[in-house]
Amino acid sequence: MRTSTIVTVATFGACVVAALITPSAAAREDGILAVAYGNGVHAYYAGDYQRSYEELSTTIEGGTQDPRAFYFRGLAALKLGRLDEAEADFALGANAEAAGRGNWPVGRSLERIQGEPRLQLEKHRVRARMAALQQRREAIIRHYSDLEADPDAQRRRRPENLPGSPRPVEQPTAAPAEETGTSPTGPRVGPMAEEDDAADEKPAAPTPKPGKGDDPFGDDPF
Repeated sequence: MRTSTIVTVATFGACVVAALITPSAAAREDGILAVAYGNGVHAYYAGDYQRSYEELSTTIEGGTQDPRAFYFRGLAALKLGRLDEAEADFALGANAEAAGRGNWPVGRSLERIQGEPRLQLEKHRVRARMAALQQRREAIIRHYSDLEADPDAQRRRRPENLPGSPRPVEQPTAAPAEETGTSPTGPRVGPMAEEDDAADEKPAAPTPKPGKGDDPFGDDPF
């Protein structure tokens, strides 16, 4: 049992090491396509346009997303007099570049291409960039149009119970009336009420002094 376990572990370790050392099929395929692309570019600068066209066709048929393969095959087709094929490859390459399918140094690779072939190629690149920009603008407009058409979209995007949501403002309550104040519906109480009651009281009339004719003892001779 122990020997079987050791053999299993050793086999698993060998498989892991082989997987790390041996490149994957995708990596090998990418390497083959890169070699074919390089051969096509070298053949183009060497003036062997037919070989350049064939090597670059191998790269494109292998599924490459590199727009430079389309550009150089179009340039080779242009040298071979295949104008329609050249225009088609320029358009395909420009669309791939505008879509951002990979980080390819396109400008640096095309530095040696000048004159009329470069002008024809750049025409397609500018056209593809403008089309991609217009598509992005239309997508943004559609997005905001959908938001405006659906009044509940913003509410669904941000529920009210999320942290940071504004809380309803509480209305201030009326302050209770002071105990010593005047009540609009009852009798007045407190020191102020006593002062008001004292002000309302009228002073008593003074008692008239008896006159001379009113003295009952005025005729008393004694």
